[in-house]
Amino acid sequence: MKPTFAFDVCHELYRAAREVLDGDLGASDLMSHTKYLWRPDLRPRLAEYVADFALAGQKALGAADLASRMVLFRVFYLGNAELHAARGHLGISELTWEQWSDDVRMRVGREILHRRLFPPRDYFKDSTVVARGSERPTRVA
Repeated sequence: MKPTFAFDVCHELYRAAREVLDGDLGASDLMSHTKYLWRPDLRPRLAEYVADFALAGQKALGAADLASRMVLFRVFYLGNAELHAARGHLGISELTWEQWSDDVRMRVGREILHRRLFPPRDYFKDSTVVARGSERPTRVA
């Protein structure tokens, strides 16, 4: 599995989960977002997924020499800033943005695979005991 593909899938789910958790997707307005059908009992799991995605980025980009990538990750991928605004905030060219973004997607994607956030269907499976990544505690449902 390519880490960048895993990152892209997980980031799309992260954004959708944030919409649900932040209240942008009202309980009575499910028709406006037909791509995702969330069950009310998934909210705690969505919150865990959002946190695990952010922690994967923190772990992958936590080294001092990757501080610029961490800012990009937080502003654009976690903060959902508009592309041009994020690029302007960082003060970088389009070429640098592309290189840094590819690097972020690769590094965080590897960590996502390591933590077993991908595939999401396995993350959200109901089971008695689920062990995620090495840094994630065992969950008893």
